[in-house]
Amino acid sequence: MLKFRFVPEETTKMRLLASAPGGHSNAAQVFVYIPLRTSTPFASSPARNGASRLHRQRPTPPWNLSVHDLRRRSRPISSNSRSFIPMSRTCSPRTGFLPSRKNHEGYIPQSCTAASSLSPSSPPQLPLLLQSRSPVVSAHLTPHDAPQRSEEWFALRKDKLTTSTFSTALGFWKGNRRSELWHQKVFIPDEIVFEAAAKAAMDWGVSREPAAIEQYKAITGREVGSLGFAIHAEARYGWLGASPDGLIGLHPDAGILEVKCPYNKGKPELALPWQVMPYYYMPQVQGQMEIMDRDWVDLYCWTPNGSALFRVLRDRSYWELMHGILRDFWWNNVVPAREAVLMGREDEAKVYEPKPKHGLTGFIIGRSRKLAAEARLLCRDIGGHLEFFQ
Repeated sequence: MLKFRFVPEETTKMRLLASAPGGHSNAAQVFVYIPLRTSTPFASSPARNGASRLHRQRPTPPWNLSVHDLRRRSRPISSNSRSFIPMSRTCSPRTGFLPSRKNHEGYIPQSCTAASSLSPSSPPQLPLLLQSRSPVVSAHLTPHDAPQRSEEWFALRKDKLTTSTFSTALGFWKGNRRSELWHQKVFIPDEIVFEAAAKAAMDWGVSREPAAIEQYKAITGREVGSLGFAIHAEARYGWLGASPDGLIGLHPDAGILEVKCPYNKGKPELALPWQVMPYYYMPQVQGQMEIMDRDWVDLYCWTPNGSALFRVLRDRSYWELMHGILRDFWWNNVVPAREAVLMGREDEAKVYEPKPKHGLTGFIIGRSRKLAAEARLLCRDIGGHLEFFQ
C-alpha cells in the first residue's frame, strides 16, 4: 500500500502529508496540474515550412477540444492533420532499399506498396479515444499497428534510424558501437545477435514493462495509449522513427511515456530508482518529442525496490544540434554505403564506415548532461513510501 506525501523543492524540504489541510486529497491532481514551460518563439530560427516561427500560427486540430466538450459530443471526431504517421502493414523486403537522391533528407522505400502508411498523403486515421478520469488519450491507433517486438515491428525499423539508437549514432559510447550500428543499417542482417549481458538486460526490461506501466497509471491516475511504430509526418524526416512506450493526453498538451527498468549490471533485484535522470536517455526522449510533435515526456524508472518519475521538456535547439549529427551519420555514412552494397561493391562500402565519435559528440554530451540535470523529479517511492516533489 502506497503512502503519499508531498515534498516542496525549497531547501527546508518541508513534507506535507496528502491528508493535511490545503494538500492534495488525490495524488493524480499533482500530475493533472503540472505547469508546462511556455514555448517562446524563435524569430531567428526558420520554421519547417520556411516561415518565421514568430508569426507562424499553427492550425488548431479538430480534436483540440476540452474533455467536457468531447464527452458531450457523441458524433465521431474527424481529423484533417496529424503530427506523426503510425506505421502499419508496410512492405519491407530483405534486399534493402535505394533512397531517393532528389531530396537529400528524405526518402520513401521504393519497395513499399501504394497503400503504405509511409506516404505522407495517406488518409488520416480517426484517433482512438480512451476515456479516463484524467485527460483523454488520443493514441492514433489503427487495427493493423504492429505490436512492439513482433516480426513486423522489427521489419519496419530496419530502414529507419530509431530514437533508441540515437545516442549510439551520436557517439555517446566507448568502443565500436557506432560502427556496429552502421553495419546493421548497411548490411541488414537477418537477425541481430546480442551479447548475453545485453540480451538479459533487454529481456528484463521487456518482461517488467507492463507492470511498470500499471504502476505509473496507479500513481498518476492517467490512462496510457499505445502505438507500435511511428515516423515523422514530414517526408524529409522519413528516415527517423520512434516506438514510444505510451501516449498520454490530448493535443495540445499531450505527452509521451518512456519506461526504463534498470538491469543494474546483472543484479536488478538490488536496483534503486534514479535520483537524477541519466543524460544518455536525453537523445531518445527529445527525438520522440520531435517525431510525435509533443512537448513533454514522463520518463519513469521502475525497479523492484521503488520507482522515480521525471518530467522532460522539449528543447528545440537541442534537437537542431542533434539532428545535424544524425543527418551526417545517415546520409554521409549509411546511405552511400548501402547503395554500394546493393550494387555489389561491398569493399567500397567500407570507405563510409564512421569514426567512433562525431566532431560535435563532446558538445552534445555536455548539452545532454545539462538538460538531464534540469529534468524535474515529480515523485519517487522507496518500499511503498511515495513522495511528490513540488
